[in-house]
Amino acid sequence: MIRKILPLWWAWQWRVLVAVFLANLAFAFFFTFVAKILGISKENFLIISNIFSLAVTIYASIYFLAYALNLDYKRFRVVIIDKELDEFEKAAIK
Repeated sequence: MIRKILPLWWAWQWRVLVAVFLANLAFAFFFTFVAKILGISKENFLIISNIFSLAVTIYASIYFLAYALNLDYKRFRVVIIDKELDEFEKAAIK
């Protein structure tokens, strides 16, 4: 099971890591200057940056999970099937 899940996890996770790293880096450079100009305290800066980082991480995680679910892998493809479908509808999907 791990061998099947690992390609999906990696296709999703490396994109999230890169996106979050780059977004946090860009935010840190930009917001540091803005915070100094506006006189925002270090404590408030840390709170705002943590909230921003959490928001970016959640968004990137959901976005790239949807992306990874749409990829074709070497020997499989991930499909989400509604449990409420009857047998004829499930057969039509295959």
